[in-house]
Amino acid sequence: MPRKWIAALTIVTALLLLWGGMSTAQFEDNQREQLPIPTPPPLPTQKPPESATEYEDVVPDSEEPWEMPEDLLANLAHKARIYQAVLQSFTCDEDVRRAEYGNAGEISKEKENRYGYLLVKDPLSERIRESRREFTKKGELKSGEVVDAEPFPPAYEWVFLFSDYHQSLFSYRYIGQHFDGFDVVHEIQFKGALRFDNGRDIRQWEGRVLVDAFTFTPIEVYAEPAGQRERIRQMFAEFNKSFNALGMRTGKKPMGYQAHVRFGFRKDLQAVEPIRLTFPTELRYDTQRAVGPEMVAPVRASTRTYTKYKFFTTEISPEMLGELARAQD
Repeated sequence: MPRKWIAALTIVTALLLLWGGMSTAQFEDNQREQLPIPTPPPLPTQKPPESATEYEDVVPDSEEPWEMPEDLLANLAHKARIYQAVLQSFTCDEDVRRAEYGNAGEISKEKENRYGYLLVKDPLSERIRESRREFTKKGELKSGEVVDAEPFPPAYEWVFLFSDYHQSLFSYRYIGQHFDGFDVVHEIQFKGALRFDNGRDIRQWEGRVLVDAFTFTPIEVYAEPAGQRERIRQMFAEFNKSFNALGMRTGKKPMGYQAHVRFGFRKDLQAVEPIRLTFPTELRYDTQRAVGPEMVAPVRASTRTYTKYKFFTTEISPEMLGELARAQD
């Protein structure tokens, strides 16, 4: 066969192969265009811990008006003045226990401290400040204060819940009188006027208090940040919209808090007539994490107990009583 025919046949064969390859590629492209794009699998969701429970309010909903008997408010304010007058008249021991919880609700980490404890009044703000000192192995107090503050009000600060200053910054609802163990108590709901911020001010909290019906001293306080249920719902909704990294949300975790303070130590201060006061014996603050709009799981608990009260004086002078009477007028 002449060389020119061989060359022509080679060119034709190459063109046929090229056309066939282009047709196949074009066919595959058309097929790919017609195939549906597969939907990616959903991101894994974070399972709630075993310890999750339904959220329970410290104060149940009520349709009763926010009202208080005026004579009861006056007696409670007078008692708050006495507490203000004696807040620097005693020392005690403070035992601190902090516990962190695992997913099953068991304690995973624990720490304990013990301090000598004293209250100090800030001369500028008139607010109280806690002073703590550690003990030596021999049981003596070390020199120098220890900083061990937490984002919660001190136990003693709850005695000022009905003070003259705070009455304009709280709403009160009288629930009624009943027996609590061997005590006849007034049960009162309260709600602070401040938005929850750092948690150190009782005006950022709401709850209920049991007050001795005869001495007008606190027996127990149950509290949580004002408007906490709605606050948890809102924080959880924002957290649930945050970026999901393999089932782990990257937003700020929504936290809630609850408090319980017991005033189990009773002391009579001498005046014209004995004045009965109660003092804190146990304070507990619980931190919870919202794992659903209405579900929480325990994160940590801080418990402080107060024992071995020692008083510098057990008398209230006539001058002090006169000042208290004038303040009441």
